[in-house]
Amino acid sequence: MSASLRAVKARSSDPDTFLRRIDALLPAIRERAGEVEQLGMISHEVIGWLTEAEMFRAVQPRQWGGLELDAGIFFEAAVRIASACGSTGWVASVVGIHPWHIAMFDPQAQSDVWSGNPDARASTSYAPTGRARRVPGGFRLSGRWGFSSGVDHCEWVILGAVVPDDEPGDLGPEFRSFLVPSSDFTVDKESWRVAGLAGTGSKDVQVADAFVPEYRTHSSTHVYERTDPGRAVNDRPLYRLPWSVVFPYAIASPAIGAATGALDLFIENNRQRVSIAGGRTVSASADLHLRLAESLTEVEAAHTRLALTWRDFQARVARGEEIPYVLRARCRYDAAHALAHCAGAVYRMLEVNGGRTMNAGEAFQRLFRDLLAMRNHVSATLEGNASAYALAKLGAPPPPFNRAQRVVI
Repeated sequence: MSASLRAVKARSSDPDTFLRRIDALLPAIRERAGEVEQLGMISHEVIGWLTEAEMFRAVQPRQWGGLELDAGIFFEAAVRIASACGSTGWVASVVGIHPWHIAMFDPQAQSDVWSGNPDARASTSYAPTGRARRVPGGFRLSGRWGFSSGVDHCEWVILGAVVPDDEPGDLGPEFRSFLVPSSDFTVDKESWRVAGLAGTGSKDVQVADAFVPEYRTHSSTHVYERTDPGRAVNDRPLYRLPWSVVFPYAIASPAIGAATGALDLFIENNRQRVSIAGGRTVSASADLHLRLAESLTEVEAAHTRLALTWRDFQARVARGEEIPYVLRARCRYDAAHALAHCAGAVYRMLEVNGGRTMNAGEAFQRLFRDLLAMRNHVSATLEGNASAYALAKLGAPPPPFNRAQRVVI
C-alpha cells in the first residue's frame, strides 16, 4: 500500500473519504505514467493501489462488498485519476464501471463473479465481432474481439454478439452481452501496438468455442423493457440509471481528466519559459492568453456539466422518476462534446508549447496522444448524438427499439 494512501482513513463508503483515497494516489500514478506507457499496460502495482482505494468497488453492489456510490462520484474519481495518467484513468473508469453492468445480470451470474473473490474484475469488448448461437440451456460463443481495456488484470470478460433469428417465433436477431471466465478466453499479447492510450493494454481476446449459460447473458431487450434480471436484487437508485447514459460518461470522464492534467502541465511549463524569438517570456504573449482562456473554459465547462448532470440524474432516480428521453439524449451528446472539445482544447495549446513538445517522453504530449485515442471512441461521435438531441428538443419521439443494437436510448 502506498504511504499516502495508508494515511487516509480505511474503507468507507463516504464519498469525500473515497475521493481523498483517490487523491492520495495521484502523485505516485503521475510519477509512473511514462512507465505505464512503455509497459503497454497498467502495472500490477498501480492496479493494486486502485484496488486498495476501492475504485473497482465504487459502483459494485453492497451485498458483494461494494461501496455503491453515486455515479457522479465515480466519474469524478475517474477525472482525477486521468489527470495524472490518461491510460490509468481510462482503465480505472472502463473497468471500474463494469460492476454496474454485472449488477444487471442474473443474481447467479453475480455470484459466479464475486462469491469467491469480491475483488474480481471484468473487461469488455461490446462490438459484436464474434459469433453466438443458441443451444439448450444457453449459447455457444466463438470468435475474436478487440480493444478489451485492462484485460490483463481481469478474471472475466463481457463480450458482445448478435444472436441470429433461428428459432420459430423469434422476434429477430438480438444483441446480448456474454459474461465469460478467463478459463474460456485467451488474450493476444501482441495485439496492442499504439501511439495513444498505450498503457491501457486494450488487447484482443479470443474464444475458441465456449458454452455460456443463459443466466450469464444480458440482452438489449432487458435494457429496453427495464427487465434486467439483476434488478430483482439490485433495486436501489444507482441501478435504476439508464444504460445509455452511464457508459458514455465512463469514456468522457477520463478525457476531461486528461485535458485537465495537460492544461495544468502547460501552465506549469510556460510560466517562466523564454522564447528564442525575442527573448521574452512566453507567458506575456496575448496569443497564448486567448488560447489558454478558451481551452480552460471548454474543459472546465465539461467538468461542471458532468457534476450537474449526474447530481440531477441521481436525484431523479432516488425519487423513483424515469429520466426523460430528452435528458438522456442531451447526456449522450454532452459526453461526445466533452470528448471532442477536450481533445481540441489541448491541441490548441500544443501549437504554442514550444519545441519540447516533440520529446516522446513529455507528459503533455502523452496526455495529448491519449486524448486523440479517446477521441476515436464511438462515444465521441458528435454528429449522431447531436441529431438525437436536437430532434428530441424539437419534439421527436425516441427511435424505435432495435433488438440487434446494443445502444437503447
